[in-house]
Amino acid sequence: MRRIGITAAAAALALCAGPARADTLTASQILEGFNAVVYDDASTPSDIEGAALIGGNFSGATVYNNPGSQGQPDGYGALTVFGNTTGNSINIDNGGSAYVGGSEGAQINFNGGGGYIGAPPESIAGFETTLDALSTSLSGLAANSALPPTGNNEVITATPGGNGIAVFNITASQLSQIPSYSIDLNGASTVIFNVSGKSITFGANDESGTTGAKNIIWNFYQAQTVTLDTLIAGTILAAAATVTNENQIDGTLVAESWTGSGELHEYGFDGVLPPPLSVPEPGTLTLLLSGVLACGAALRFKPRAKRATSA
Repeated sequence: MRRIGITAAAAALALCAGPARADTLTASQILEGFNAVVYDDASTPSDIEGAALIGGNFSGATVYNNPGSQGQPDGYGALTVFGNTTGNSINIDNGGSAYVGGSEGAQINFNGGGGYIGAPPESIAGFETTLDALSTSLSGLAANSALPPTGNNEVITATPGGNGIAVFNITASQLSQIPSYSIDLNGASTVIFNVSGKSITFGANDESGTTGAKNIIWNFYQAQTVTLDTLIAGTILAAAATVTNENQIDGTLVAESWTGSGELHEYGFDGVLPPPLSVPEPGTLTLLLSGVLACGAALRFKPRAKRATSA
């Protein structure tokens, strides 16, 4: 499994490379515009209501059958697959288009006037960099909210800070002990659940319905496997994990790979993301500074032209 993290060397290289391209999507734009972002392979017999971006191979059923009002992200199809399509035929509804970078092993039925498009403006690597950095940054936030005592139909009440963001820092064990729950946003624009642990199994009954589906982020920042046994509302940020869902996800799914039985419902993230945590450790700061100085030296150095010599 991949380890999420942004190294100082990578940051220095980014500084050397200059400003980001205009077509690079922000984390907010990705979470709002896509119903699924899977870095590697994805397989599901169920509907994906919004746009899906798959870095590996894809076996699916129906995509884009109930998209949000924002439409297809600019430059991307309702279905963007960098690998191969496999399995049974795939339906793309509502005029959605598709990009397939590998072989078209599964027929795509375009319902509503869509068709194949050219390569998107950014590779899957750009999405990984952006979303991995988001997960790492969110995991470093200090908690300002806490779970109530465990009990049936417990109400998890957010306590937003001055920026409107509520943060819960909990463990996989604490999550597994919740039998049923509802979430009270309590005025929060965003509720972040940072859940530690490499293996996550969540089977609690969500009594909230779709309340908070566009404002909640479940950040499984250490997870290598995530199993969701029942309905869950909110963005699932499991960037280094194999995710399996047995019921619907009302929100955006971000995963390393995905095998799903439940549908993905289009509830694009509409909350507010905090600014990235940008204070590195002292050793990291030294390395980063060295990289910046090296970049500056490289930019300043220009070989002198040779003087012409007289005969």
